[in-house]
Amino acid sequence: MRIQPRRCAIPDLLEKYGWTQRQLAEKSGVDEREISFYTTGRRMRMSLATAVMLADALNVNPRELYEWSSE
Repeated sequence: MRIQPRRCAIPDLLEKYGWTQRQLAEKSGVDEREISFYTTGRRMRMSLATAVMLADALNVNPRELYEWSSE
């Protein structure tokens, strides 16, 4: 069974916290433009380091940054 990221959950998490992409960038140290790429689907895969930085800022497990599907 193969597990694939389906949809980035960052927009949902930003809404939950009432944050902007800029605020997430400031809190995580990840470039705002890169965050935009993930939230719009222009880029699907992120490095483990980026995932950990974003997840730490959002206080979630890195797996929670995406919805997942198994094929």
